[in-house]
Amino acid sequence: MIISHKYKFLFIGLPFSASSAITKELHANYEGKPFLRKHSLYHEFIKVATTEEQDYFVFAVLRNPMEMAVTVYEKMKANAKGNFTNPELFKENGGHITKNHRLRFNYIKDNNASFQEYFLKFYTKPYDNYSSMTLDSCNFVIRYENIAKDYLLALKKAGIDEPTPLPAANKTAGKKQDMSLYYTDEVKEQAIYVFGPFLAKYNYSFPENWGEVKIPLLSTFKFKIMGTLRRINEKFIKKHSGRKSISGTIYGDMQREDIS
Repeated sequence: MIISHKYKFLFIGLPFSASSAITKELHANYEGKPFLRKHSLYHEFIKVATTEEQDYFVFAVLRNPMEMAVTVYEKMKANAKGNFTNPELFKENGGHITKNHRLRFNYIKDNNASFQEYFLKFYTKPYDNYSSMTLDSCNFVIRYENIAKDYLLALKKAGIDEPTPLPAANKTAGKKQDMSLYYTDEVKEQAIYVFGPFLAKYNYSFPENWGEVKIPLLSTFKFKIMGTLRRINEKFIKKHSGRKSISGTIYGDMQREDIS
């Protein structure tokens, strides 16, 4: 989460949605400062924000979860930056790599698992993420597929006259651009069940060559129920570490710079 008191904006960084790249730019060019954790949510902000800060312009990034699932798989397959085997990044040590991340990473590594094998094993429930607890509180939502244009538009809406373009993000190693190479007929039915309600909620579509897609009613029902339970857990039950991100990461170094 990045706040700028000069330009009166708040950026909520959601995982795997260009949050590091945007965080870096906002810090370098618009006096953005780290606020709470890297991936803190709006309900955490509102608890500690001043009356003035509560009126700041709020924005975040929305990304198609079908693409996100592929990105996560390829990052795990390549053990990108050694993240999944670095104890300093583990959740219990103040990092962001959870036990579930490591379970999935080890499954891919130990079995040389294909995306289809990985998807069928781990994606079995209707998909949701922190977007559902964030976007309704935003003044503007950047669509990841239009990130270059939407990023500039977000900053202009925040009152910045001539914003600097967002540098091109590093591509995930090994990731293929053609999603049909991942979402084969083998996983199509499960993908519709898993992603259907989320895609419908945020106006995303399944691949055109899938034809007319009907989302199972059970999937939509579970999506709504699980979403309600998740919001209750996040807002009233779940406890977050107050530790800084580790030194050497973009956000961790910003936190230390801000208090030095």
